[in-house]
Amino acid sequence: MIEFDRSSRDKLSHEQIRSAITACLTLPSQIKPNNPNQNLPQKLGLFLAEKDCIQKIDVWRNSWGCKYGNNKISINELPMPTEQYNYYIFRLGKNSATGENLFPKPGDETDQYRFLHETSHAYQKYLMQQESPVEPTKWYEKVLSGEIVSELGILFEFCYQKRTQNPERGLSTWGNVPDYNAVRHAASRNAVRAIEDANELITMTLWHPEYLKTFLDYVAGKIPGYGEQNLKQDGLIKITDSERNILDELIERYITEMRSSLNSR
Repeated sequence: MIEFDRSSRDKLSHEQIRSAITACLTLPSQIKPNNPNQNLPQKLGLFLAEKDCIQKIDVWRNSWGCKYGNNKISINELPMPTEQYNYYIFRLGKNSATGENLFPKPGDETDQYRFLHETSHAYQKYLMQQESPVEPTKWYEKVLSGEIVSELGILFEFCYQKRTQNPERGLSTWGNVPDYNAVRHAASRNAVRAIEDANELITMTLWHPEYLKTFLDYVAGKIPGYGEQNLKQDGLIKITDSERNILDELIERYITEMRSSLNSR
């Protein structure tokens, strides 16, 4: 997918970054049918490069992890282990137009999906800087106090309240990453886990809206053969039909706002 970058420690030029973003965010062929978002990931990545929210792409040496920070996406050098793939990647959902699986296959597709996840984090940072320009790190507090009301803020607060009400469980497996246990205070831990939950929900719909809807059906207990025990094993909460509809609407509004931002540049 981006082997030229994995094999080199040299700093990428702006054009190489744009090329890597385009390659990484070109969705697999089976994800494109019946997908109104098929070109949105590329547009988002290039928008973030222009806004200097993605200034560098490098390799996280000797790690299967990916991360975003300091305007940089670090991609995994090592393949994602099977155990972690089976836990973190939601492996349900089929394209209604083709019958093909919507979830990413192990290997390059999963690397692509995770690059999209980190790109979505970069957009979160962009929004936080726009909504709290003087003190971006205070964004969380301002949202929870009602000082900031935004599409991202409302989605984050929903996820935060669910984390607060359901210790050790939330609305994504990625929000359960053990590294977050190092965050000192419970409220701060819930906040970082909740923003991760919000980010993964957005990543799912950027990948394919039907993938998100399958996940929402899963946590709402609407998929035959899967129930509370499965959710408990995944560290996920069960939501009501009403909450499912609320989440669906919040995410749709977030994506609509994103489209508007990208189209107005």
